[in-house]
Amino acid sequence: MSQPSKFKRKMVIGALLACAAGVICHGWDLFISQAIEKIKMPGDLRKAVGLSESFAHSSGCIVIFACLLWIDLRNRKLLWRAALFTLLCGIVSNLTKMMIPRIRPHAIDQSEYEIVSSWQTWGVPWSGTWSEEQFRSFPSGHSATAVAFAIGLSQVYPRGKWFFAAIAASACFQRLESQAHYLSDIMGGVAITLLLSVWYWKDSNARKEKSPGESILHPPLLTTE
Repeated sequence: MSQPSKFKRKMVIGALLACAAGVICHGWDLFISQAIEKIKMPGDLRKAVGLSESFAHSSGCIVIFACLLWIDLRNRKLLWRAALFTLLCGIVSNLTKMMIPRIRPHAIDQSEYEIVSSWQTWGVPWSGTWSEEQFRSFPSGHSATAVAFAIGLSQVYPRGKWFFAAIAASACFQRLESQAHYLSDIMGGVAITLLLSVWYWKDSNARKEKSPGESILHPPLLTTE
């Protein structure tokens, strides 16, 4: 099976699993959110999880991509593609928030409504405004951006794919820990990115692994006879 076909199959399977997980855990969203809120993480670990949000925030992505575009001239074209993909996933996920409002976990305590079920966290489709941040829980734009960032960087630097995936996972957990999203919101954001990747990277071939003596930033100098 060709590399693009393998990639597409993995993304489709991942998107289906994310959708299934979101549906299954929806009924437990309030319970999961409350359970995570009670977890007492050590200070340094909590800080590390909090810092991982930069991998999912537009400002953090811009800084990292700007740095890579400046120093890695050889991969600049592919880096631009990765940056545009990350931007696209962030835009799509944030536009989706306007379709069906959902109150965020941290806003429930201040809500004038008594919410006892995950179904009660949803609002009327196409209601509310963009400025009502407390009602824009679904899907998680940060999670969509973090996964898109990890996929994009993995297309440029395939050896670091598990490292990028780990940071993206930490960024997704940070959205739960901060009470900004429910687990189903995160699964929704992940599914959006994986589905978009099937279309966006359909003509992409993963970069071949380089020999131990070859550096990405400093390729071997060409010599002449």
